[in-house]
Amino acid sequence: MTDTARKKIIQIYYSVRAKDYDQQKSRTWKSSQGFGPEVLHEVLDAFKSFQNKLLLEVGVGSGRNAKLLLEKTRPHLVGLDLTKEMLNIMRKKMSVYKQDIDLILGDAEHMPFAPRAFEGILCMSTMHYFANQEESLKKFAGLLGDEGIFVCGDLSPHESDNREFFETLERTISKAHARYYKASEMKKLLETHGFRVIRTKTIAYRKSYDKLIEDKARYFNVSPKRLKRHLDAASEESRKRYALTDTELTQFFTIVVASRLNDSK
Repeated sequence: MTDTARKKIIQIYYSVRAKDYDQQKSRTWKSSQGFGPEVLHEVLDAFKSFQNKLLLEVGVGSGRNAKLLLEKTRPHLVGLDLTKEMLNIMRKKMSVYKQDIDLILGDAEHMPFAPRAFEGILCMSTMHYFANQEESLKKFAGLLGDEGIFVCGDLSPHESDNREFFETLERTISKAHARYYKASEMKKLLETHGFRVIRTKTIAYRKSYDKLIEDKARYFNVSPKRLKRHLDAASEESRKRYALTDTELTQFFTIVVASRLNDSK
């Protein structure tokens, strides 16, 4: 699949999903804020001193992260997203903060910003869509001022899963993503592409197969039978790693907080 074709799939996926996106995320994390408290704590702590500072959120979506940051730390936030329907939801949701936000419809792999334009960048549940994550990280480093803060978070395979289960699962239920990385791989990627990693944290949570279908598979016309075939074929090691039962599994979300190296170009 070409990069252009995959991005078109992403746009369509989120344009259709936009209307119930917040509800789905709140259900997944069992939180009205759309992420669990451990994830939100890391984001808020990383940007706690960002009042009036310029912060870019890549893949801003419906604003579930932006809303909390605007309430708690009051940065000036630039939100970039590939899907206009998601930005429309955020625009309505953030009307009280309209002086503090700028929303841009655009491609995160071709960003229209000047070098060192931002003091912080947030990228949540978005990196797995980038065709070349190494190049994207280099670009993010170039957009940050010296020691600027970069925070990214995404689903991650179990550390001992060598592309055996999780990637196949995601490719079974979704046609949109490029690749997911383990927590250790995410850390290494950042350290070799312009960043000093401050901390990483991986949060485990349970998700039912019904919700995998409702949140992803149904948008790509993947039947429950097809998902079940993949789950039934899982090795004993995968069953233990992801604690598979008849109804649900454990997923992992890794968040990385890093700063830009002063010698990044």
